[in-house]
This record gives sequence, structure tokens and C-alpha cells, in this order.
Amino acid sequence: MQPFDKVQPIVLLVDKTDPAAHRDAVAAAAVASVRAYAATGDSEAWENWLYGRFTKTVRRANPTTFARLAAAAPSGAVTVGRAQSIAFEPVTYEQMPKDLAKLQVSGTQLPDDEPAPWPRSAPVIVLNADLEMSTGKASAQAAHALLSWFLQLPFAEQLAWHEAGEPAGVRFTAGERFAALAGSDGTGPLIVDAGMTEIAPDTATAFVVIAADEPAPRP
Repeated sequence: MQPFDKVQPIVLLVDKTDPAAHRDAVAAAAVASVRAYAATGDSEAWENWLYGRFTKTVRRANPTTFARLAAAAPSGAVTVGRAQSIAFEPVTYEQMPKDLAKLQVSGTQLPDDEPAPWPRSAPVIVLNADLEMSTGKASAQAAHALLSWFLQLPFAEQLAWHEAGEPAGVRFTAGERFAALAGSDGTGPLIVDAGMTEIAPDTATAFVVIAADEPAPRP
């Protein structure tokens, strides 16, 4: 990635004394990404980024740092279960504020506890379980998938999702079923990773499906 390319910063709260569930953190990061776009989508910061690599960087912050950054986030913090996340407009790495740039990126892994429940009408982000992604990597892929899904919705449906409280679930599905469901009717765009961290290039990672309308696998 070139230093002048834009990236959307996403920050996860990582409380070592009371860590959130892995899947709740992934869902919170994805919703935060969409909420930041919805709040500031008319800004020039999003130009070109939406049609380019769509790159995101997921970083972790302790409670004190997270609270300070949340005060400056364009749409506040997203909470799912005990997980919290914030997101910002895309910036180049050179333009990224120092408080964000200095946050740790790699090695973010939260416990695989039971996630908070979500309504059957919620979009569910389906991630490829075979890849064994860290919480940080899974959060970035989930954010790609949920934002891609959101951008395809008519405005009335975008608004309805916001008014419903921006619900989202996260499910990790093993490779054969993941491959069978991906691209089926009723699913959102399939995310294929560029392979810059953790996984090989051109690897399918995530898509969105509405839980109530989950399609059957293709024969």
C-alpha cells in the first residue's frame, strides 16, 4: 500500500480486565465503519476510496484512550454486548492523527465467548472460519462486507436499518458451507482479501446475509 492511499481507521476497545467477546467486537467494528460513512459520506474524504481498495485498519485502545478518541469520532461509539468500537473518515497514513497512528494493529485477539443475541431481521456477517482470523483481521473483513451490503441498499432501507438500531450479527462458517452460501441469492457482495496481512491474496473472507432469509447452499 502506498503512503498516499487512503485507509479507514477503526478502533476497538480492548479492556484486559473485562474483555469483550470476539464476535461482538467484530460486529461492533463493522457497524462503526458503516455509521462513520453514514455520518460523513458527503465529505471529500470518501472520494476515490469507495471505488479503490476499500482498505481499513483496525487498531486497539485501552479504556482511557478509547474514551478520549470516541469523543472525536464522527458518530460516537458503537456498542455490541460488552464490545465497543469507533470509526473515522478515510485518511492517508501520513495524515492519520498521531493518537490513532500510534495504536497497536497486529495481535488483537479477544475471547470466543458467546456473543450478544441479534434479531432475525438483522444482517449477519458470515466469515470464513477456515482462515482462523484474529479479532482485528476479522473486524476489517466484516467491516468491508457490511459497508458493501449497506451501499447496495436503497436509501429507505438504509434509513430503516439505522432506525432499527443498526443491528448486526457475526457467524463464522466452515469452508464448504461458506463457499456454498457465498454468492447465493440474498447475500451481499463477496469480500476477497488483497492478502496484505494474515491470509493469502485473493482469499474469500466474508459476505452478509439476512438471518431470516438465509439461503440454502447451492447444489
